[in-house]
Amino acid sequence: MALGEKIQKLRKQQGLSQEALAEKIAVARQTVSKWELGQSAPDLNFVVQLSGIFGVSCDYLMKEHMLEPDPLLCNNKKRCLRLSERGKQILFILFSAASLAAICICLICDYFTGEYLSWSLIAAAAITAAWIVALPFLTAKTNILRKTLAALSAVPIPLLTILALVLNVPLVFTMGSCIALVAIAAVWILYGFFLKFRRNLWRAFGFALLVMVPVPIAVIGIVARFIPEIPLDMTSSVFNSGITLALSLPLFGLDYFYSRGREEAQR
Repeated sequence: MALGEKIQKLRKQQGLSQEALAEKIAVARQTVSKWELGQSAPDLNFVVQLSGIFGVSCDYLMKEHMLEPDPLLCNNKKRCLRLSERGKQILFILFSAASLAAICICLICDYFTGEYLSWSLIAAAAITAAWIVALPFLTAKTNILRKTLAALSAVPIPLLTILALVLNVPLVFTMGSCIALVAIAAVWILYGFFLKFRRNLWRAFGFALLVMVPVPIAVIGIVARFIPEIPLDMTSSVFNSGITLALSLPLFGLDYFYSRGREEAQR
């Protein structure tokens, strides 16, 4: 059996579309299609990734005379921890049921102990927010990380609104929203760097540290803006940002030497 036929067979057994498989190994869907049709062949790096995804050895994928897969032992933690689509569905149902039960218990206990709802509304909002964030991770088949980040970005403002109303403290919403927007922007920028430099992780981590340099300074500035009675001490924030900046430089150095070595190996 040819390599392309094995990829197609194993992909269908895993319940993956060509697009979903392509996303897992960071290639275009057309590339997976060409592999399955035998129009091109994956290099060794992609064969290793496919081996981990399908849970079979590289020998099975590469050797045409091997007709039956030889499953990898479960010492590969990454493979063993991967959830099947069926497992995700079961986990989603259990998580949803547990979340609903927790919300009901909080509301009932709060009402019967205080004869009105107070802290239970905060608990219910937090549990609902956690459920919304987990929803794309447990249900989406493609772009799982991006959809999870989108859900994570949509949660803070409504959650802060509820907290401010329940606590009757408008500062929770105003200051919290500003800090949340800074954090959300930083997370999306980090995601963009790791997406762009997924083949150069040292570079990605270097840029990630650069992104984190202004974040603590911005947070302290926001707190000082909304709570002026708190003395503004930027010394520690500037010091921490300086350390973060210094840590990014060795990462860029490692990326340079790694990239240079790879270029020389390809010559």
